[in-house]
Amino acid sequence: MKRPQYPLPLLSALLLFAAVLAACGRAAPERSDELVVSVRPVAMIAREIAGPETPLRVLVQNGDPHHYAPTVADRAALERAHLAIWLGPQMEGVLAKQMALLPEERQLQLLPAGGYEYGGASADDPHLWLRPRNAAVMAAHIATRLAELEPQRAQVYRRRARDFSRGMANLQKVQNRALWAYRDVPIAVTHDAYGHFFGPAGVETRPLSDSSRSQRGARTLLELRGAGDGCLFGEVPANDRDRRTAENLGLRYVPLDPLASELPQNADYRDLLARLLADARRCLDEVPQATD
Repeated sequence: MKRPQYPLPLLSALLLFAAVLAACGRAAPERSDELVVSVRPVAMIAREIAGPETPLRVLVQNGDPHHYAPTVADRAALERAHLAIWLGPQMEGVLAKQMALLPEERQLQLLPAGGYEYGGASADDPHLWLRPRNAAVMAAHIATRLAELEPQRAQVYRRRARDFSRGMANLQKVQNRALWAYRDVPIAVTHDAYGHFFGPAGVETRPLSDSSRSQRGARTLLELRGAGDGCLFGEVPANDRDRRTAENLGLRYVPLDPLASELPQNADYRDLLARLLADARRCLDEVPQATD
């Protein structure tokens, strides 16, 4: 049987019509009530505002957020998410490509939201959650966005943010008092991030690398060598490279867990800060200067 021959303009119109029908047939991703959060410490803060009734997914369970690339399942979760919360390309550089595909109203980028304190830390370092006062600011930003998305629950979110802020103000005071005694102890850190943890107490840290992970060079090492008994804080898991660096500098060595990667699944933000303080003091308390 001979196929009918259509004029070229008519054939083009038919193909275009078929493409439109096919596009209409593809359903948009079904929206969920899930919060999708980039890193676990920020998820701990978001949980304080969203409450236990809201499903929450953490993208970076282990590994380096700077180089994390979302899986197929993660991308699908982001497309369906009620709200996607992340810090920004300064922290999650690879994830930024995926976030650029999401509507602005369905994502919250925390770093440019502003209002943070940087005293004692690098103004370029994005690990803001290590300072309780900054955690309170993040919580306020999250509460504001959730209130916009769910006006009927706005008062609940704002009340939780106020309660969390009061708790963080007290926690910052407790942490500052606990660390203040070590302000004269030489402290080296493998990353600028720890300035947010130690800085509010007036404790100076000497980073061996910055937020871009570039080495500071021989000058910093020379300043630390012979500075006296002190501590070098790295990141979990403990590793021989950091241990050898501490030995060469004459420092004690303890890894810290700023991403909460080794905490139990039911741990909250206060547990994270308590663990950081306990691990830090495990080293600092052994330094003779700390007990004078």
